[in-house]
Amino acid sequence: MLEQVTRFNESGKRHIIEVFHVYKNYGPRPTLFDINLTVLENEFLFIAGPSGAGKTTFLRLLFRDEQVTQGHILVKGINLQRIPRRKIPLLRRDIGVVFQDFRLIDHYTVYENIALVLEAAGHQARYIPKRVHQVLRMVGLEKTLHAYPARLSGGEQQRIAVARAAVGKPLILLADEPTGNLDADASDMVFDLFAQLHKLGTTIIVATHDKLLLSKVRARIVSLDQGHMEIKNHL
Repeated sequence: MLEQVTRFNESGKRHIIEVFHVYKNYGPRPTLFDINLTVLENEFLFIAGPSGAGKTTFLRLLFRDEQVTQGHILVKGINLQRIPRRKIPLLRRDIGVVFQDFRLIDHYTVYENIALVLEAAGHQARYIPKRVHQVLRMVGLEKTLHAYPARLSGGEQQRIAVARAAVGKPLILLADEPTGNLDADASDMVFDLFAQLHKLGTTIIVATHDKLLLSKVRARIVSLDQGHMEIKNHL
């Protein structure tokens, strides 16, 4: 088990992510400067900013793909700087990640790409096919079950990536420029999926530099620019 400290806001909502005075350095120059942020359970949050602003770095810190140089990050009340490496996979079971470049395994079918998440989490073999079919139905791609990623369009691949991130029913979903390589119609489909997941109770954090997307979803926006974070507006 991981040691947890749970905090709530004045309305009784849990603080699912808390970031305290975080710096991240690559070499002598910080990429992130004194970042402070609280994300509530089932919040929809945009992290806006231009390319190179530090958005990807910040998301990688949240699922412990990187460690902070200074400061602390709590996810579900767990201090990411204090958990042993062997317990990081346990933490990540509650965090789904959608990457801009999809990161699907080319020589795996759609089914195998998604099922791999459940297999790694130790789910029973009889549960896995049912759950994979459920998420493929959610993204409208049941017919691609036995297809390989290279045979799918970019929009379809991104929807499969969302299905893979959602298959384990994570509490948190992080998306890094999820529509950066998609046309307008495919982008709308992906954001419809995020809206569905949000309604089911998932906390959604989307990093984007696309200003048009920021107007499509009612959500809080924070801005990153040259490593500095600014709260743009509140719910």
